[in-house]
Amino acid sequence: MDGNLSPLVILCVALLPNDLLLSSAAFLEPFDLLYDTAVQAFYSSDYESVVRYMEGALSSHREARRTRVRCRLRCQDQHPFDETFSDLRFFDGVLRRAACMNACIEAKLGIQSGVVFVNH
Repeated sequence: MDGNLSPLVILCVALLPNDLLLSSAAFLEPFDLLYDTAVQAFYSSDYESVVRYMEGALSSHREARRTRVRCRLRCQDQHPFDETFSDLRFFDGVLRRAACMNACIEAKLGIQSGVVFVNH
């Protein structure tokens, strides 16, 4: 083999679903940055790039949301609230869950931009 990729291999990689490519990536590109890039491409009349970046932003947002839900459920199980309910124990549990979630999300997604879209 001469080290060149065959056209069939390139075609197979190109046809992989975006979700599969995103889940195998070490970190997601922040969806707000992808969206901003799409807006810039729109104003430059580069409509192919608009579609590519908007699809990337939607896919990244979906994966980030899934990851946040999984992390929240995992941290909820790891740091349950005590049966004896006092202000100190309650806030201790809240802080532990928050620290757990931050570590979990950063480990899976990398550092994100911090913009959160709320779905109504």
